[in-house]
Amino acid sequence: MRRHLLAVILAALAAAVPLVAAGDGGVPPPEQGPPTEARDTRININEAGVADLVRLPGIGPSRAQAIIAEREKRRFRRVEDIMRVPGIGRKTFGRIRASIRVR
Repeated sequence: MRRHLLAVILAALAAAVPLVAAGDGGVPPPEQGPPTEARDTRININEAGVADLVRLPGIGPSRAQAIIAEREKRRFRRVEDIMRVPGIGRKTFGRIRASIRVR
């Protein structure tokens, strides 16, 4: 039973390891590193317009306008600052956190 479980785990790990092309000498591709601003697909809440903000889950046109109004009063320094906007609490923030940035 233990050998079977070990074999299943090893097979799963082997499947998760990316394959390396045969002609490259066995060298894996270089690390991609953190996303640059050009490759970052998150929405910058300090610059986005209504059309971009409404793409966030749970954010409609009126809430997008409220985000813009709040940032005009005081820019967002951290993504958590979006919870200053009326109607955006911890639950909504939890849904949009991975999709937003401030820089």
